[in-house]
Amino acid sequence: MTPIERKESLLTDGKRIVFLGDSITDEGTFIAYVDAYVEQYRPDIPLTLINLGVSSETASGLTEADHPFPRPCIHDRLAMALQESKPDWVVVGYGMNDGIYAPFSIERFQAYQNGILTAIRMIHQSGAKAIVMTPPPFDPESMNVNVLLPDGQKDYSYKEPYARYNDVIRYYANWLLTLDSTAEEVVNIYDPLLQHREQEREINPVYRSGDGIHPNSDGHWVMARTLLSRLFHITLEQMPDFVEQPDNSQLYQLILQRQQLLGSAWKEHVGHTNPSKKEALPLELALRRGEEITKQIRMIAVKSQ
Repeated sequence: MTPIERKESLLTDGKRIVFLGDSITDEGTFIAYVDAYVEQYRPDIPLTLINLGVSSETASGLTEADHPFPRPCIHDRLAMALQESKPDWVVVGYGMNDGIYAPFSIERFQAYQNGILTAIRMIHQSGAKAIVMTPPPFDPESMNVNVLLPDGQKDYSYKEPYARYNDVIRYYANWLLTLDSTAEEVVNIYDPLLQHREQEREINPVYRSGDGIHPNSDGHWVMARTLLSRLFHITLEQMPDFVEQPDNSQLYQLILQRQQLLGSAWKEHVGHTNPSKKEALPLELALRRGEEITKQIRMIAVKSQ
């Protein structure tokens, strides 16, 4: 693969980047793709990516009635996350859960706005740069049509969402795109993912982009490619081998191992209110083991040059 790095590339020195978000961030494939690209093609750059995504989390603090537990809110842990991780940049990715899968409500939207703006302010107060990422599009065509609900229902949830919930997500994403003078960067993943989905459905009308809420691995690559372009001004001509055949890439498998090891340790070290806790090593031990994996990754990267 031939990467094209424009002259204004920001990938010139080490950055400590923390990712905050919901289950899409928690799953973390797009972070692993970015990590793998840097390790394979720019091993000279000491980039540290910390996945602090938590499943079910919101920026708004809202929860639908049918959710099995109160949704975690980033503001339950943001101060601790910033204090402990000491980031240079923070990527904030919320929105899919914040409308609680219901028709648009000005009260819910204002709660989301307040949550995002407060997060940006706290990130700046910590001395870090704030990178806001839009939510991905909601995709009802990837869901069972029998679970989609029309207007006028009493309750909606992630299990039985509003059929036109993507209209709500589009509204939230459009507002985030106005924050380019508030945050250091606003990364629009909504439109690239929507375009990718439409292109795939021209070829295969029954293409599933994921489960309707969470993008599939193709979608995570679109997210990673967009982040590389917007944050580091890196344009890629083709999909890397580690994306096309991840099981055949020893480097990528080690990246995944390191991400899972350190992500779990960081999340439990910082703490969160999701009742499902990850099995995790104490952070100090996880960091030491992460360094051992990094040595293996670097050896493979050097051999592949």
